[in-house]
Amino acid sequence: MHKYTFDFSDIDKLRNYFRSQLDPNSTADRIYFPPEIGEGYLSYYKISPEVFLLVNNYRANADIEYIRQPINEKDIILHFRKYALDHQLEKNQIISTYSDSYTPGNMRCMDGQQGEQVFITKGAEVKSTMIVLKSSYTEPYFMKNNDMAERVDSYIRYSHQHINKFYLSYKQSNLFDQIVEPDVDKVENYLYFIARGIRLLETFWKDVLKWETESNPFNINSAQVGSIYKVSNYLRNNIQEPFIGVDQLAAMAHMSRTNFFNMFKEIHNQTPLEFFNNRRLEISYNMIIGDGLSIREVMDTLNYSNSSKFRKAFFNKFDIYPDMNS
Repeated sequence: MHKYTFDFSDIDKLRNYFRSQLDPNSTADRIYFPPEIGEGYLSYYKISPEVFLLVNNYRANADIEYIRQPINEKDIILHFRKYALDHQLEKNQIISTYSDSYTPGNMRCMDGQQGEQVFITKGAEVKSTMIVLKSSYTEPYFMKNNDMAERVDSYIRYSHQHINKFYLSYKQSNLFDQIVEPDVDKVENYLYFIARGIRLLETFWKDVLKWETESNPFNINSAQVGSIYKVSNYLRNNIQEPFIGVDQLAAMAHMSRTNFFNMFKEIHNQTPLEFFNNRRLEISYNMIIGDGLSIREVMDTLNYSNSSKFRKAFFNKFDIYPDMNS
């Protein structure tokens, strides 16, 4: 068991601590694990002096225990992740253990004054991003609006009692993927991650403003969300085939047509057909603008039959005709 003890009071100290423990000769943003401990890296970014962005992306090659010590300041920790943890709440800390159960991605909100003990087992895949909000950052929100403080306190409390309802929205999931698994050929510097961290933070404040009770707005359980994501992944992976129809997709999700359609639209903010067509257009854009393929090659690959409809849809989405690149 490899044990690491730390807190979130100072990101520079945190970065230096893990670099000394894992990758002492590194000067890059990413701190890589030694092979005997894990495959992957940790990254730490300072969005501002009061807001930190932490990235975890690794596979554990040994059992790991993290002890996050509580701090006196009432900092807020947002933990977005696509792996599961089983939680036990104790008086002054959270006991969290890695679980191999499926999750489409969820978020928990923690009070920095409460510590945590996390057990990551050998073979675990850990992909998460954490945003730490220092109390000096959040204080102005609470001074202007006492209701906001109550909403955040309620949000923190229910994010552990009802963790299965705090699923990642489609926008949050996309931002998460861009942060944790970026396209290294296109990412130039840390500003890429900071920009996406800021956008991810914005989704948190919007959720808090909507927050009323433990069932609003998070009224879908993770099993249902998981079924929707399995269908949307199917659509992504079969983009070259004709759209099979809502009835078949609903059957694939083991849901009624109406329930599936409404839930898909709530999660992805578009209908299944819109999702399929938008994804197909995004791929066609990359093939034409990025790879320089002809319209005919793209139409043949992605199963488009009408060139005028394709050109019109492409223009409506990207404000450019596909043949302007040729």
